Amino acid sequence: MYITIKSIKKTLGKYIEMTDLYIGLPILFIFLLLFSFTKYKLISLAFLTFGVFMLLPITISKKNRMYKVFGMLFKYIFTTREFTYEKEKVYENR
Repeated sequence: MYITIKSIKKTLGKYIEMTDLYIGLPILFIFLLLFSFTKYKLISLAFLTFGVFMLLPITISKKNRMYKVFGMLFKYIFTTREFTYEKEKVYENR
């Protein structure tokens, strides 16, 4: 008897993936350290807000997160592109 799964991705519950935890837990611990042991309380709250914003689902599928969109955006911006220019040949009909 075999147990089959729909996808290879490891999920916890309905919409939480393991990659979300890999990103979310360090953000939480950094926030706790900054908020508890330093004088940078406002910066730590801004960091937590940015981290929560990055984990928000952005489409109806609830699997695409903002950090994936920002990753694709940075990949698009920082890839090297080569543009070539060719002079157009003009043919005259006489």
